[in-house]
Amino acid sequence: MNSRLVFAALLTLGLFRASRADVACASADSMAGLMDAWTRDFTTTHPDTPARVTLRAKFSAEAFDALLRGDVQVAPFSRELFPSERARYFEKFGVPPTLVPIATGSRATKGGTHAIAIFVNERNPIARLTLPQLRDLFSADGEITRWGQLGLTGEWAAKKVSAHGMLVRRETGNPPGIVNYLDNRLLNGRAWRTDLVAHADVAGGPQALELIVRAVAADETAIGYSGFAYAQPGTKALALATIDGGEPFSGTADDVARRDYPLARTLYLCVAPKPDTATHEFVRFAQSEAGQRAVAADAEKFFPLPPPISSVPAGGYITPSDATAVVGYNDMQEMLGALATEFSFRHPDIRFALDLKGTRTGPPALAAGRSLFAPMGAEFSAQELATYRAATGDAPQVFRVAHASLDPHALSGPLAIFVHRTNPLASVILDEVAAIFSGAASARDLHPCGLAPETALGLFFRDRVLGRRALAADFAGFAQSAEVVKRVGADPHAIGFAAAMRVSPDVKILALAPHPGDAPVPLTKETLVAGRYPLDRHLLICTRRAVEPLTREFLRFALSREGQSLIAQGTLGYLPLNESEIAAELAKLGSR
Repeated sequence: MNSRLVFAALLTLGLFRASRADVACASADSMAGLMDAWTRDFTTTHPDTPARVTLRAKFSAEAFDALLRGDVQVAPFSRELFPSERARYFEKFGVPPTLVPIATGSRATKGGTHAIAIFVNERNPIARLTLPQLRDLFSADGEITRWGQLGLTGEWAAKKVSAHGMLVRRETGNPPGIVNYLDNRLLNGRAWRTDLVAHADVAGGPQALELIVRAVAADETAIGYSGFAYAQPGTKALALATIDGGEPFSGTADDVARRDYPLARTLYLCVAPKPDTATHEFVRFAQSEAGQRAVAADAEKFFPLPPPISSVPAGGYITPSDATAVVGYNDMQEMLGALATEFSFRHPDIRFALDLKGTRTGPPALAAGRSLFAPMGAEFSAQELATYRAATGDAPQVFRVAHASLDPHALSGPLAIFVHRTNPLASVILDEVAAIFSGAASARDLHPCGLAPETALGLFFRDRVLGRRALAADFAGFAQSAEVVKRVGADPHAIGFAAAMRVSPDVKILALAPHPGDAPVPLTKETLVAGRYPLDRHLLICTRRAVEPLTREFLRFALSREGQSLIAQGTLGYLPLNESEIAAELAKLGSR
């Protein structure tokens, strides 16, 4: 849910306190101009509940302390909260911090909150990098130590990378704000490499960010992060892509303002839980068109937030911490986590709370309005569909987002037909499979087995292969694919269906011919992605029939080149859709 709208929804639910006489705000150096403009303009339009800057702090940390003491209702944050600050907020109030994005960081200013540039020496031939490459380069467990690992050849291939950055921890125990940002955006919780050349601000002298760029200018093997405004002769800033194979962006003002540049940053307002109505109105004003004009006019050259996605009313899927709940399949945690992180980077006023415990948790949550959409590893069962229709009066919309996996660590795989490893059969026609498993053909020498009819794969087999006919009387059903594979591996006369990634050395998977006369299709990653393997399965996102604008935009991102690349780079082996499949799913969404 868009945080510009969620305050109104919470007000309707009675989760705000009655208004105070005014709104006490803190200020911090880099946001002082904004806080002055907002409090002045807000007071002009809300004279009965004026907003005032009652504390002028140098750093966001001081403003945060005042918020925890109750001295102010609003504290500006020109950076992300430190882990210690999140812990203190939770200890004080019992809930996670309420952070409201109000601007995108600058590009052309020194100090303040600015996009992060990656500098190399101008003699270095490299022109672009990706966030995964930077992660491997700067993290302790990364494997990139030489420029040849980043694609450089010739004399550069063997040159060792010299990485420069800021001190990763200050005397307070907290990181510098930029390091804190990179901890979350780039390293994802990993430790920094131990041989990082760390720079600190010099009292009365140059800042660490300037020293980093100086070091890069003096060393052709160096790489370091800073701000674009700190560029020096002898250096160049690299274009960056979010993912391997993604589109690189050089970090122009437009790139940063649109948040296409992967290391853009965000400014926030932090408020205590259950803010009064006047505080709510002040925060909403900061995000309004008038408030965003003040952002554009500020001397720090911050950028206004991207336009909100929609103005739909808040649903029951908004959590107490103002996040959008998504309930469903546990094996899509990694995939949806990656997609949600990147989506929220582009739309910083949208956060997701993933509650992924299993496929069957999705349908009831979607029907009850407790989930924005339902990620699922299987289609609705007949009973789930009937229950959903009874609750909503309609059927859900179903969107494919990925092919199933052949990785044994994954939970969802394509369906395979197994025989004993000594069986001379190499392929089979689907009509023959249907005849064997339905009992329509004499199969005295075959022992059919597979997933029980009430399981997801049993339902899939009956629907896809048998045309919903009943299974043969001598069919042996099991609860788990591993049990089916074990049975087939112990019986040379057995034939079974189960999830493909449960294959063992005692069995083999048959190639499948869709129709008589067709060439048999082997089960490979290539035939799955091409859409040729007849018993392929997909990971799904199910939505309400009237697709909410936020869901529509999330699906567009998931089906984009970048979204599909994020899916492909997951560790569980789920495979991206092909171009024809993507076009078909986008067609379901219709025009914007």
